[in-house]
Amino acid sequence: MDAAGQATALGSAQDPQALLEHAKTVSALLGRANILVSQLYNPSGTTPEQLKFIQERLQEIQRLPQGWQVAEGLLDHPDSNTRFFGALTFIVKINQSWSDLPDGTPQQLKNHLITGFVALVDAREKYHVIRKLAAALVALFFKDASWAHPLRDLGVAFKTRAVNDSSNVDFENTTLPSLNEAQITGLLCFSTAIAEEATKASSLVRESGDHPVAESIQDAFCLFDYVLKVLLQQISAGNATDTEAGHEALRSWHAWLDVRASIHFRTPLDQRHLSSPTNRLVQCIGIAELSETATEIIAEMLRSESSLLTDAHRQYILEYMSGKSAAELVQRLNEGDYDNEAMAFWDLLDAYTSTQQVKLVSGTLGPSHAVILSYFDRLFHGPGYPGVDDKISPLLLDWWTATADDLQYGVDNGLQEARLCLANSVLNVYNRLRWPMPGESAHWDADERSEFHSFRRETQDFLLSAFPTLGIELIDLFRQKAVAALSTSDWTELETACFCLAQLSEAIDGDNEAVAHLDAIFNSERFTVLCMNSEQLPNKPRQTLVDILGKYQMFFEQKPNLLPPVLTFLFSSLNISSCTNSASRSIGSLSKSCRHKLVAELPVFLRIFSEFQLSTIATAQSLERVVEGIAAIVQALPSEETKVPYIDELLRPFFVQSASARDDAQRGDVESAHTRGHLALRCIAGIGRGLRSDQDSVIDLESEETASYDNTFWTGHGIQEKLCQCLLVYLNEFPLDHVIVEDVCEVLKAGFTESIGPFVLKPANIALFLTGIPLGTAGAADVMMSTASSFLASYQKTPAKVQEEAALLFIHVYWAFSVMIHHPENNDPEVSNSGIAFLTRSLPKYHEILFALTSTPPPPASHIATLLDTQTYTPILQTILNFVTTALGGKEPLPLRSAAQFWVGVLNLSNSTNTHTNASRAIHEYLPNLCHVLVTQVSGVCARSDINHLCEVLKKIVFKFQGEARPHLSASLASIPGPNDQSASNGIALSLSKEKERFLAMLIGARGGSATQEVVRSYWVSCRGAGFAYT
Repeated sequence: MDAAGQATALGSAQDPQALLEHAKTVSALLGRANILVSQLYNPSGTTPEQLKFIQERLQEIQRLPQGWQVAEGLLDHPDSNTRFFGALTFIVKINQSWSDLPDGTPQQLKNHLITGFVALVDAREKYHVIRKLAAALVALFFKDASWAHPLRDLGVAFKTRAVNDSSNVDFENTTLPSLNEAQITGLLCFSTAIAEEATKASSLVRESGDHPVAESIQDAFCLFDYVLKVLLQQISAGNATDTEAGHEALRSWHAWLDVRASIHFRTPLDQRHLSSPTNRLVQCIGIAELSETATEIIAEMLRSESSLLTDAHRQYILEYMSGKSAAELVQRLNEGDYDNEAMAFWDLLDAYTSTQQVKLVSGTLGPSHAVILSYFDRLFHGPGYPGVDDKISPLLLDWWTATADDLQYGVDNGLQEARLCLANSVLNVYNRLRWPMPGESAHWDADERSEFHSFRRETQDFLLSAFPTLGIELIDLFRQKAVAALSTSDWTELETACFCLAQLSEAIDGDNEAVAHLDAIFNSERFTVLCMNSEQLPNKPRQTLVDILGKYQMFFEQKPNLLPPVLTFLFSSLNISSCTNSASRSIGSLSKSCRHKLVAELPVFLRIFSEFQLSTIATAQSLERVVEGIAAIVQALPSEETKVPYIDELLRPFFVQSASARDDAQRGDVESAHTRGHLALRCIAGIGRGLRSDQDSVIDLESEETASYDNTFWTGHGIQEKLCQCLLVYLNEFPLDHVIVEDVCEVLKAGFTESIGPFVLKPANIALFLTGIPLGTAGAADVMMSTASSFLASYQKTPAKVQEEAALLFIHVYWAFSVMIHHPENNDPEVSNSGIAFLTRSLPKYHEILFALTSTPPPPASHIATLLDTQTYTPILQTILNFVTTALGGKEPLPLRSAAQFWVGVLNLSNSTNTHTNASRAIHEYLPNLCHVLVTQVSGVCARSDINHLCEVLKKIVFKFQGEARPHLSASLASIPGPNDQSASNGIALSLSKEKERFLAMLIGARGGSATQEVVRSYWVSCRGAGFAYT
């Protein structure tokens, strides 16, 4: 299609003068484009900004109506890069301006591009230009619904040097044999491009109801078959000189296999048409030049298209994998040569065996597979370390893990042979687990270290999968390795054996035979000597030994004689940074579970702790675990008097830390104050938890004995007084944050489950500490209020003992609510939600105290008084109920839902209908307002997600107060807009609309039952509009 023809087709002027002007414009644009393309592909001295400018100018030219002619001119340029950009411009125009082309022009464009493609292929154009022009033809093919047989049409064009009808042409026997190798390669390039684009547009459908490539897929496989047939004949005759067409054919096969898998055709291609191409493909794995690509494709077919491969194909593949070429590839892998060809062979090996692993290792596939099985042994002996120098061992580990998993389901024949193979693989994996010496790993980068660690981690899955098949023999193997390593002080070997045993801890828990093997290690004299004199042990073996000691806690609990040396070793490991966390965790858990057997070791443990807490590597977490463990041993002492010196020694350094934190705060060093305070409080809380009785106490809701024991020994004792003074440090002018508040609460909670001990504080002190925490502290409200709830819950059977304290906590909430009422800018949903939730949790046992607070409070603390600029305070209960009711009518979801739960709790009180109680009087006083808030919310104001929460309150009101509630509900409905209302001039409805009357009748009729939700939801939708009526 010439430039003038395209211009005319695009609607340009028809007279010669106009055509001349158009040609001048195109000529100028083409010249400009040539210059820009030259600058783009020869960017020497060009800045990134200039390159961006060039690209933008070229894109502007491509978008112009004259872009078609510019594309043609660029494609005719003598420079290959310029021709490449011309092909690219055609793609842009086809994709962006196709609909602008007049009738007849698409056919001209197709003819032009096909002719150009044939000419460039015949001229031996560079591959990247051929590929881009093929992409332009593909773009046109997907736009032109009339083009049905693109491969045939292009083949005929190659043969005849013209675009002719291909419908009556014998593509396979006439067209293809007439083409030279360059033309065949060009046709394959086009075929591959069509397939790749078809996969991207897999859902595309033409008027015929089928995908655009439906009539091309058979041609594509026919082309592939022909090319490989000729190539294999040439190779067989020794005449093959160039296999480029073969490589292109394999790429095409792969692309069309993806088409076959991803697109549903109305008439799928019969697999018989694929028999011959598949035969030739399989033969390609034995051709050195094509083996890599063919191997990759066959590996993929084995996984996703295995139905195309017959038994004969599999036999051919097996013979190849057992042959000389395969042995050479395995040797290359063993020598650390992981090039594409060698890794493609591994992929084939993995794919071939993935569905028959059990048969392979059990020998039921016969001698023909013996060589294949040997590869899974030989390949474990590569150089270096897995994931670093050795890329195959991680893949082998995955293979053997899958095999071990399958063996768990049983083997019909050959179990003993399978067990031998699996045991051998365990030895192979074991030998790859050895930790490198420092000099060996010094040059590893982060990714290499990560890969090696990943290999070790994934070993656990393998060993756990192998254990059901190998059983106790697996433990025996690692026991022998460990004992031998101990006898020779081979620490690397000991680390490997202990690492493997640690991975199996969950599998052998409680196994008596396994216990005997563990005993042979941990009860040996050499192990005891190692524990007591571990300075010689390198860090990594120590770290693994610490890990295994923690994982076999149950074993050591049954062997109390082993505990002193084991804990001595763990304590000595605290000062090794890589062991600190795991050692402290093991110390804490073993000390708590074996406390009674370790009392005699207390002086030693305290001495080691005193040294460790001065260490620079001691963290809050590790110290907390250690002191909790030691405190648990102290708890096992027979009397409170004997515990005193040990508790004092444990707490003393953290009281000192708290004083230092206070000094830092006074100097303005807030960061240091927080760091010191956090460490001190966490450790104090850990000591408190450790001093709890043997079995974790749970608040017994049925017991009448809660907090009934005599704690007079500790009340007023110097240790408890120091503890209280320490807590006051953080509540008096200390820069509180949510972390410090949480730590203080953890200290308080340590005594809630106990009846006797230094952490069982007087209720008045607990209330003092809790009310000393400002509820407005960022992030602290929830933890403070939940601690208050836990405190009151610990006295739930004797609430009379904490009446004053409960009242103080309620008043504390009152002040927080008052501040938010007077200063709406300080309104914090977290504080609102936490305060209301606390009140709700307190209702069952403490509602009488709450509803008795009808007077105004005493003057608040100074930090609260400064926020309230008036001395006239409203009554406590009134303020609380007003705030909760306002929250119920608000938009914040958490306070709204807490408020709903509060009112449900109030309405559920057993004396709520008794007119002589404070609670009943409050309910009757607030019922009108409560009804108004609820009706307003469900009349389309609230969020859909809040409807069910509001319904719970409505249900209680209707069920328990139906007679009183009806007029309030009716008045509320009349006072607010609703669907289909007729309103007076003041906006108040003159009467209830029919829909409101119907809603009220149905609401009352539901009598607080489950139907209430649907009634309310339907009314909410009618108020909001039909657009919200989704389910």
